[in-house]
Amino acid sequence: LESCDPGPLEGRFADYPAFFATLAAERAVAAPTRSAHRRLKILGLLEARLLSADRIVLGGLDEGVWPPRVETDAFLNRPMRHAVGLGPPERRIGQTAHDFVQALGIRDAVVTRALKRGGAPTVPSRFLQRLQAFVGPGTWARVTRGGRRYIDFAAALDHADREPALPRPAPRPDPALFPQTFSVTEIETLVRDPYAVFAHRILRLDELEPVAQAPNAADRGTLIHAVLARFAGAYPGDLPADAAERLVALGDEAFAPIRRAFPEVHAEWWPRFERLAAAFSAWERARRPGIARLFLERSGAWAIPLPDGRTVTLRARADRIEERRDGGLTVVDFKTGAPPGTREIVAGFAPQMTLQGAMLRRGAFTEVPAAADTPGLLYVRVSGGREPLAEREVEPRKGETLDALIDEHERRLVGLLARYAAGEQGYLSRPFAKFARRGSAYDHLARVKEWSAAGGLGSEGGES
Repeated sequence: LESCDPGPLEGRFADYPAFFATLAAERAVAAPTRSAHRRLKILGLLEARLLSADRIVLGGLDEGVWPPRVETDAFLNRPMRHAVGLGPPERRIGQTAHDFVQALGIRDAVVTRALKRGGAPTVPSRFLQRLQAFVGPGTWARVTRGGRRYIDFAAALDHADREPALPRPAPRPDPALFPQTFSVTEIETLVRDPYAVFAHRILRLDELEPVAQAPNAADRGTLIHAVLARFAGAYPGDLPADAAERLVALGDEAFAPIRRAFPEVHAEWWPRFERLAAAFSAWERARRPGIARLFLERSGAWAIPLPDGRTVTLRARADRIEERRDGGLTVVDFKTGAPPGTREIVAGFAPQMTLQGAMLRRGAFTEVPAAADTPGLLYVRVSGGREPLAEREVEPRKGETLDALIDEHERRLVGLLARYAAGEQGYLSRPFAKFARRGSAYDHLARVKEWSAAGGLGSEGGES
């Protein structure tokens, strides 16, 4: 109120809050920095001249740092500096010498220097050298012994007893808790990251859905799978001449909620679907003459007996099973992302299709006849990108047959389930780092970053 005229200020009491807020807004108050310490201050020479303290630490007493190097200006030599009234470069040396003497006048002072800077040895400051010559060797030895105490304190801060490497978790729960049913996708997780199966199926910890999250790649895959299945179900025989336009119409209806709620996501997804619709209708038109019947989104269950007498049920839901005109069957799996590579499939890290082939040979799918011969296994990538549609058959090792690969994966599945059911094998976290997924919802629970950084990797495929 200093700027106001003398005398009473008239006004209504209800106006006071707004009046006070206006006055307060005119004054800027700097908030203290969060990193500031209540008792410790790190100051430059100019700031330190203006303050007093209980203890002062003079750091950097190396030649070239304190005092600083004398540098001759390339544009203003000494006569020119004198002519314009500038002080000589040596004046800074005298000023820093004055600062050094003033700081040493305090009751408690600690003088430090660096033995090396940037990996190169340093030269003690001329101030220290003259001080050492002045006080004599006896006094100098006594003060340096006192400083050794603080050096020992600093070394103790950096010293720690060696801790054993954090082991990679491999819990072994009661075998009675072993799940009695698995999906083919969970079998892949059981191979790649058993700990995720332990957390999800035995501890029953479900990942929480993010709040107000925009649709992601998984949502897009679900949407496209539903549209393609609906299209194939609507036209199980010959395709109409305007098949691409009808597929686009089905997609427009399915994408409508995305268009209304997330227009920016729809703007990215829809052009890809339009490209996919043209490519998919052409792919279907070329494929339909060899197909006698289509089975869409069929569920299947296979009861697997284990050596201990228990039974584990393997579940699957095939995107599409084709009965060819030659009597054979083909399992088709649509992928909006990249399908697994041949090496992953052969090594058993992506057994989804081979296990579906084993189920198809046993007639485990609802209303689908058992495969008399080796079924075909086909991945179809429906990304809608630069290559809108691409197909790739599952191939065995060179010199082997697909039937032999399916048999091998079937035997390995039974052995894997038997070991876990008997409690012989722990649920190891990421036993095969090379083939593990980029991230899991349970990595934080398994403390992956801690044991992997600490070197607790153990042996691949075994327990640490």
